[in-house]
Amino acid sequence: MRFFIFLIIFIFSSNIFFGQTFADDQRFKKNENWKKYISKTKSKLSKEAGSAFEYYRFEGFAPANDFNYIKQDIEKKYKIAKYEYVKIKTKDKLKLDGWFIPVENAKGTIIVLHGYSSDMSFGLSQSKFLLEKGYQILVYNARFWQYSKKPEKFVFSITKEISDVGDVLDYVKTRKDVDPTKIGIFGFSQGGFKTYLSAAKYSDFKVVMVDAGPANRYWFDSNPDILKAIKDKTGEDPTAEEFDVLAQVEKISPRPLLILHGGKDSFVPTFVSESIFEKAKDPKEFKIFENSNHCLGMMQSDKESYINTVSEFLDKYLK
Repeated sequence: MRFFIFLIIFIFSSNIFFGQTFADDQRFKKNENWKKYISKTKSKLSKEAGSAFEYYRFEGFAPANDFNYIKQDIEKKYKIAKYEYVKIKTKDKLKLDGWFIPVENAKGTIIVLHGYSSDMSFGLSQSKFLLEKGYQILVYNARFWQYSKKPEKFVFSITKEISDVGDVLDYVKTRKDVDPTKIGIFGFSQGGFKTYLSAAKYSDFKVVMVDAGPANRYWFDSNPDILKAIKDKTGEDPTAEEFDVLAQVEKISPRPLLILHGGKDSFVPTFVSESIFEKAKDPKEFKIFENSNHCLGMMQSDKESYINTVSEFLDKYLK
């Protein structure tokens, strides 16, 4: 009799928790399968250019993660009550997820571009200090997030990424709570790479800020298999002059450019930003934060100096 009582309790408890855990179990399984796939294709990287493309295809290691988890961050993690969740249409009919965070009597509006395999939640963590300084923010998920449930369909395209920035800019300019003459762009890591090229193309950005943005050419010089694979699969040559930051950065002038870099960055060497700064025209500013890692100056021991550098730059030029 006691056995049957325990059995009934066990079944009842299982029914309660099964519905709650099933989705997480399935998500975990999908993510683990994706990691195995990535690992397998990566192991063939030196043998086959096509597998190099497969490895490079999708930016995240956990594509099955539901976007709902990220959407909860703005209230639960960042304690931001006043915001607008937006979906921004692209020219090829995707809808990019984003947050617009308004500020009363805003000094300006900053479009934030997160880094490789990252998301708008981490982009917000890197730029949240701007709100306290009087600048409103539009931060959005890069297009690869639209393929989170079908990652094998995603193909990275520099042309499309830059076009997306233009679509986001057009959206921001339509808002009644935005002064179109006071729009800036702030990119981190790969988002910084896209920021350089976007600012060179779109003159409506009045100020340009980049934290540890790669120059692209350096990366492909050491990854020829991936370069060949991308050329073969997309028809784009990532090393072409139109995608070369060193060739395009001078077009940002006469708009002011601020380049930031962590002195302990192990992903993008500081000489990359130094080379870009040399090619850029005035007005331009460059600051290395000696104690900071890759794109983390606003969170680590250089935090005060980092925030002051960005704030002073914006107060000087976005007015």
